[in-house]
Amino acid sequence: MSFCLLLILSQPDTTGTEPLETMAYGADSLVFNINDENLTLIGNASLEHKQMSIAADTVRYLSTEEIVSAAGNVELSDSGEDATGTALIYHIPTATARTFSTTSFYDRAQYNSETVTMLSRDEFNLTNVVFTSCEKDTFDYYFWAEIMKVYPDDKAVAKPVILYVQDTPVFWLPYAVFPIRRGRSSGFTIPTIGSSSRDGRYIRKIGYYFGFSDYLDLLISSDLMEKTRFQVTMTGRHSLRYVMNGRSRIQWRRQFESKRDRWLVESAHTQELPDGTMLRLTGNFVSDRSYLQDTQQNPQDRMEGQLRSWLSLSRSFGRGSAQANIEYTEYLDALPDTIDHEILSELSAPDIKYNLPSAPVFRTPSDPADQRIWHSLYWNLNSHYLIENTEWEDSSLYNSGIKVSSSLSGSNRLGDILAVSPWLKTTGTMYHRDRQGHRLPGWLHSSVGLSLATDIYGMFSSGFTGYSTLRHTISPSISTSWAPDRYLATDGDFHDSADADSMYYRFSDFSLPSSGTVVSFSLLNVLEGKRLSRGAIEKRTLAELSLTSSWSPQREDETFSPVSASLNLTPTQWISSRINCVYDTYTGKTQDLSITTGVQLSGNDPTMQPDSGFIVTPLSWRLNLSHNWIPSLYSEDDDLNKLKLSVNIDLTTRWALNYRAYYNITADDFISHDYSIMRDLDSWEAIFTRHVSDMDSGFYFRINIKVFPDIKVEQHTSSF
Repeated sequence: MSFCLLLILSQPDTTGTEPLETMAYGADSLVFNINDENLTLIGNASLEHKQMSIAADTVRYLSTEEIVSAAGNVELSDSGEDATGTALIYHIPTATARTFSTTSFYDRAQYNSETVTMLSRDEFNLTNVVFTSCEKDTFDYYFWAEIMKVYPDDKAVAKPVILYVQDTPVFWLPYAVFPIRRGRSSGFTIPTIGSSSRDGRYIRKIGYYFGFSDYLDLLISSDLMEKTRFQVTMTGRHSLRYVMNGRSRIQWRRQFESKRDRWLVESAHTQELPDGTMLRLTGNFVSDRSYLQDTQQNPQDRMEGQLRSWLSLSRSFGRGSAQANIEYTEYLDALPDTIDHEILSELSAPDIKYNLPSAPVFRTPSDPADQRIWHSLYWNLNSHYLIENTEWEDSSLYNSGIKVSSSLSGSNRLGDILAVSPWLKTTGTMYHRDRQGHRLPGWLHSSVGLSLATDIYGMFSSGFTGYSTLRHTISPSISTSWAPDRYLATDGDFHDSADADSMYYRFSDFSLPSSGTVVSFSLLNVLEGKRLSRGAIEKRTLAELSLTSSWSPQREDETFSPVSASLNLTPTQWISSRINCVYDTYTGKTQDLSITTGVQLSGNDPTMQPDSGFIVTPLSWRLNLSHNWIPSLYSEDDDLNKLKLSVNIDLTTRWALNYRAYYNITADDFISHDYSIMRDLDSWEAIFTRHVSDMDSGFYFRINIKVFPDIKVEQHTSSF
């Protein structure tokens, strides 16, 4: 027989202002003592009070002390947190409890403890604690702590702490803090220990992470290299969705041998202001030109040849948009006293642009039948004001100017076959001075053009690689532009365009008046296929050939320019090829030939393998192969002939192998290659990487807990 009753713990006063405090309970049988009002629940006992519920074999309630005790298969649930144990004591007035031989789960981790004392809903004391993320009956690893204090959604403080792997202790800490806050939280970082031929033994990434909020964080870390340096790095990030985001990095290092202090500052910030103005800021500064080459581990960072810093403000004004920039570029490859007239730096301050995009000259009628040829006329406006200062090793040059250009264009189709697009463009430019020192010189110049284009289609049936239908599209086009050989100067006279180079400076996009006639030709061929694949129609571009050239009577000897050709072949999803070349019709020679071929293959899906792990199907693998060949057709230089290979193989559901190689076929030597072996160890994962290159060689090993990747052991040895 089962009982389910409701017990009134306290009666309301005569005013009726205090609410009833009740406790619901149930059991197979119960014993109630009328004298002391104590209650004993036996067999499938359960008790509920506010947000707390207890289930056990036996539950006792002591009325005078207001204590609930439970024994035998105890299950406690309090405010959504669950725990199991062998015994429990719960004090109702203070909402404090103590459980014995308790097992609880919190945020991917399992906690087993001899006792758990709940001091409040925000503070727990645990003794003889074993905690792990392993879900096996026999743990692959676990941490043991004699005493632990847990602050839910914040941290767990334990002492001392021992890590066991398969019941074998591997390291001991006198004191440890484990962040258990969901999301980002502050705490110490796990350092990397290794060695290299240049730095000797080292400890990297010793630091502290400040998780100030969901929008702001900061990492302060330090590196100690036995032979070379001590380094401190501060890395911060900030982000507020739809409003702003950015990052910053400050790095300072002390060189032991030279006793030299060096530094780097990087910063980036993007923010949208309430009025729609977009602010962008990027700053990159170093203490000396060789800093990146000497200090950065990433080979691409070491080869960086310039540093750019800029501040940008942009905003839309109706149909137009404006942008104001300040930009500074420092060329790190420029070494004084080595090459004459090297550019050291460039500064643009300010750089202001205002643009009006293309818009109809005349209002387009709502009824298409009322549209006329002039309704296809569009115009735009672009303006640019720039002050630029260029520093060379032995001199400097200051330039400034304002440029305004506007174009009028149209587009119509004749007989729905031929697209006709005429255009007229006028450009005016004024400088603060010219090459003769005259102040505020300028010029006004115009040009006109016309382009004709059409498309020719052809469709036919075919069984080529399964494609039932092929479509061939031929798109020829021709365009011509003409500019007069005279321009109007600010002195009111017309001048010869050929003499403009001796009068005005060229910088940035401030070009000079051109003259003459240029006719450009292009021919585009596209081959597409259509087939039925897995019940759906698949369309694919199989080949694309582009040919371009131009003709100008102003060219004295060779009026036609070389023909530029580009061929893209993608007959299947797993292979592609691109061929580029330039053909000189006068000499009959092919120049700038390059051929790039790529192959992407894959096979099998590991999820299709039997649960037993016995592989009866081919291995799961992926292969990427690319070949780049640039022959030196008419010179004694060596061909550029390089091969890139990437292979990923899932040997089993637990073992994986990756290999990458960059090979110089001409020199018969590897530029770089590396391989990685990865092992899934249930709760752990391990990776070993061996890398060899011209700039850096060594190995990297890491073993870490999958759900707690910061808990790891790693070793890194390299020649850099």
